[in-house]
Amino acid sequence: MIELADIRRYAMALPGVVEQPHFRLPGFRVADRLLTHLERGDAHAIVCVGQAEAESAARDEPDVYEEVWRSGRIFVGLRVDLARVTHERMRELIAHAWRNRAPKRLVAQHDGRGDAHVATPA
Repeated sequence: MIELADIRRYAMALPGVVEQPHFRLPGFRVADRLLTHLERGDAHAIVCVGQAEAESAARDEPDVYEEVWRSGRIFVGLRVDLARVTHERMRELIAHAWRNRAPKRLVAQHDGRGDAHVATPA
């Protein structure tokens, strides 16, 4: 099972990420934009990937992923079942969310260094 320490390690390995609570729950931001956060009970996390990626993941593995919408019309992100997702996939989703939310200059700077990978699970 993915735990907060894993999410923290994956998120904090990316440039510009800070840990900041989201509605009193553990959350991570880049450029003051929410990247990912835990939901109450620590069984699920919301990851702010693009809508197309969320739709595809939820369609392909509905027992692991669910699209999250606010008021039924504002796309929020992808709910991830932390007991069912692999470490590699969670790391990948956080990296995708970072690319989705980080300023373009920060992404370009990161890519220019050749740091296309994120820390691997321990």
